[in-house]
Parts: sequence; C-alpha cells; structure tokens
Amino acid sequence: MSNFFLSYEAEEDLQNIYNYSEEKWGEKQASKYIFDLDSSFRNLGQNPNLGRTRRDLAQGIRSIPQSSHIIFFTEWQGEVGIVRVLHSSRDFPAIFENYNPSNNNTD
Repeated sequence: MSNFFLSYEAEEDLQNIYNYSEEKWGEKQASKYIFDLDSSFRNLGQNPNLGRTRRDLAQGIRSIPQSSHIIFFTEWQGEVGIVRVLHSSRDFPAIFENYNPSNNNTD
C-alpha cells in the first residue's frame, strides 16, 4: 500500500489549518506546516500500521500525532484514507460520534 487520499472533512481541516496558520504566523510558515502534514500523509501511505488503533472513537480508525494536530486515518479499498486532521485540544469522541466509514471516499 503506497497511496493515500483525503476525505472531504480532512480537506476542509487542512484549509482551516492553513488559513489559521497564515493569519497567525504568515504564509511561509503556513505552507511549511501543510507540507509537513503532507509528508506525514505520504509516510502513512507507505506505512499504514503506524500510529495507534482508536477503537475508542470508531472501528478501523488509527491516529498519529503531527506537531499540534492529530491525523486520523483508516485503510480504505487498498489505500490509506486520511479521515480528519484535528488540533490536539479538540473533543475527539464528540467529533467521531456520528462517524460513517462509507463517507471516506471522495467520489
């Protein structure tokens, strides 16, 4: 397995992270942070067993920290699906309360 894709929610998370980072620290730092997240996504695509299982949130979800954010991911049709990218201070159980793995695709 060497591929990854972003869910709609993860795409929105990244846009929000970029916007906040750009406003707070400037365009250069925001771009670097997104680049670092993308590098983590690619690493997960190559190593989908990284991180820890998050049965407390939903079946099949794993997570791995990246700076002040947590990347939530799952395996989906032979790829790593990046489900969400959330700040570590967020209420993960509330966010994943209505999680539906069939919404992971980008079609």
